[in-house]
Amino acid sequence: MVLVRLLDITKINMSPLVSIIMNCKNGEKFLQESLNSVIQQTYKNWELIFVDNKSKDNSKNIFEKYGDNRFKYIYLNEEVNLGTARQEALKNCSGDFISFLDTDDLWFEKKLEKQMEFFQDKDVGMVISNTVFFSDKKNKKFYKKDPPSGFVFFDLLKNYFISLETLICKKEYLKKISFEFDKNFSMISDLDLTIRLSQICKLSYCPLVLSKWRIHSSSDSWNKKNLFFLEKMKFIEKFKLGNSDINQQKFIEFKKIFIKNANFSLLFNQIEFGEKKLEIIKNLNNKNFHFYQFCILLFLILIPFNKILIKFYRKIFSITP
Repeated sequence: MVLVRLLDITKINMSPLVSIIMNCKNGEKFLQESLNSVIQQTYKNWELIFVDNKSKDNSKNIFEKYGDNRFKYIYLNEEVNLGTARQEALKNCSGDFISFLDTDDLWFEKKLEKQMEFFQDKDVGMVISNTVFFSDKKNKKFYKKDPPSGFVFFDLLKNYFISLETLICKKEYLKKISFEFDKNFSMISDLDLTIRLSQICKLSYCPLVLSKWRIHSSSDSWNKKNLFFLEKMKFIEKFKLGNSDINQQKFIEFKKIFIKNANFSLLFNQIEFGEKKLEIIKNLNNKNFHFYQFCILLFLILIPFNKILIKFYRKIFSITP
């Protein structure tokens, strides 16, 4: 038994340290489930950087009950947006690899073990896996087919496909970009980070379902969709290439695609949540959409039962709280 224990310790010491960033703002409802999924990891050399964003619930007490010396607690005296909170967490990470888990999401026990194997390729700076989006009513596997891998900068601009709870980043590459998390972003701080990283490193995909992303009515991802799309527009407006090897003309083309898709999603969301038709039509006419996007939006604006149609679409193809 002593020999086995010594071998286990040696294996842990040989494994790179993974820092897990968890930001909490009144996250008591699902927090214990999330923390348990970290404790149960088969990969043992990790630390959890828990940033308490001035929570007013029982989150701190739940966290402190674990008494694990790998848990690090940081309390913010002033409430900040998500980008700022994640940057604060990042400053306190000791690991050579950075991963992310929100207080309402879950990891399967082999999540870190399986994904860390992909960093044997020195050019890989990000690794993702498949995941399950779930609510009280429904479960859905995120990737129906394998997403792009390798140098995916243009793929991410065309159709952003990274779910944060699956992501592990190599700190070596984080140090090479001009900054890590942009404090001006709350909803898209991870999108901003990963697109910047994709200019200088490869992304690998582990084709296993290793996590679960929870959709619920109190989630900012559901309640602040408009802000999500508006931040995407701010991101692309100020984005500048940091790598001279990327084709400038191709970037301009894909930037236009990114803008069209963000505007389409924004107007679709405005229709779904019943904003004024005249304002939506005005926005529709002011945007340069693909023809099919224009037709879909115009159809949804004009038909009287558009909310019923969208609700049916969500029920079949998506997951709602």
